[in-house]
Amino acid sequence: MNKLALALLLASTPLFCADEALPKAEAIVAHYIEAGGGRAAFEKHRTEVMHGTFELAAQGVKGTITTYQAAPNKNRVIIELDGIGKIESGSDGVVAWENSALQGPRIKDGIEKADAFRDGTFNATLFWGKLYTKMETTGVETVGDHECYKVVLTPAEGKPITHFFDKKSGLLIKTATTRSTQLGEISAEISAEDYRKEGDVLVPHKLTNKIGPQEIQITVQSMEWNADLPKDRFDPPDEIQALLKKAAQPAAKAAPSSAPTSASTGGKLNLFMNGKPFATESYTLQKSNGKIEIDGSGNATMGTIKVDIEQFKVVTDDKFHPIEAAAKAKLGTLPMNVKTTFAGGKATNSLDNGQGPKTKEDAVSADALVVNQNLPLYPWTLLAMRADLSTKDPQAFPVYVLGQSEVTATLVFKGRETVEFAGKSAELNHLTASGKLQGQNITLDLWVDDNRKIIKLVAPVQAVEGYQEGFDRKAPPEAPKPDAVKDKG
Repeated sequence: MNKLALALLLASTPLFCADEALPKAEAIVAHYIEAGGGRAAFEKHRTEVMHGTFELAAQGVKGTITTYQAAPNKNRVIIELDGIGKIESGSDGVVAWENSALQGPRIKDGIEKADAFRDGTFNATLFWGKLYTKMETTGVETVGDHECYKVVLTPAEGKPITHFFDKKSGLLIKTATTRSTQLGEISAEISAEDYRKEGDVLVPHKLTNKIGPQEIQITVQSMEWNADLPKDRFDPPDEIQALLKKAAQPAAKAAPSSAPTSASTGGKLNLFMNGKPFATESYTLQKSNGKIEIDGSGNATMGTIKVDIEQFKVVTDDKFHPIEAAAKAKLGTLPMNVKTTFAGGKATNSLDNGQGPKTKEDAVSADALVVNQNLPLYPWTLLAMRADLSTKDPQAFPVYVLGQSEVTATLVFKGRETVEFAGKSAELNHLTASGKLQGQNITLDLWVDDNRKIIKLVAPVQAVEGYQEGFDRKAPPEAPKPDAVKDKG
């Protein structure tokens, strides 16, 4: 076996020896190669084709996965998900890329590129000594029913990777690491089960990938060695070729940004996750004819998932009693549409996720705040408008998550604070909203101006921050280096 995450995250890795009481990492790796079929059996292979199934059980998403690999360092992974579309990634040994219906085309660089090149090395286990600068055995740990040696491989670029090898069989049971992505560092682990022979080598036929909060199940259905592959199998697709050509051209001058929208009519929020930009939201707020309407749109890119919010609108009367709401969005190519009317203590929802409309009724308080489960965040403006800033006592508000259910949020006015932004500061009102959504404790901090416009927001559990256009994020100071801390002491 020469990979576990099938270009989703797994990297093969070498090791050192830290404790003389434990077997040297080199000996453990040699045992693993022998248990898998032996070096000679691996070296006979020059190409590999795998077909399998791909499932995100929690989301109810299923599909297929096909991987192609060729010596020395070429690979291509094709995942096709029902209702979402195709996700591809690969490397020709020069360019590492990704192209999907969810995110569009993207060229990997930096640490992400280095990780992709190691992942794409054919028969990588045989070359761990070259791919990693350090390999060491760090201990013994039980994984499920397996007592395993714990071996850590450290690359020149990227985070260390920890492999867990069964002490008796020598087989690789689990891999754990932290990967650098567009959204920051994400923890990931891969468990390997159901080892069976494919030709003359043992291959795990069940791979469980845990990437952040997601769990992905891959089941291998067939393997083929030394298949004749088309010469262009590993060429970057046209969309990636277009990006490469664009990158080679002189950069055009950026157009000046538009002025911030007036506080009375709405605004634009720039959102960050783990300190990196990932979404924008634009919205308008209107008060007329005894009604309040907040309406806007946005887009977000979260890893391989691209979300387009075409519209999220809430209409209330002048007492903040909801009258109607609408959400129209796409998760990749999967539509997510909701139309809701409020009357008689009920929310009547028409839901359409591409399989025809369905009706759902929920009990809702007459003055419930209407929001979406995740994005967009600008509808929380209506909560800021309703907050009583004359008291610091807790204030309770019913919150209806559109198309789902009602929960209770507790709002506390923390007082006025000076908030620092890039190049300036502002005196703002600090509000904290907290509650429980689907069993998870959620907290949202809002800093609003005297017109109740959200200038800054933070959702700590999701590591999300938002800033009103015109108030740029001030990057936190860098953590002191270990040597500096030591010298200070």
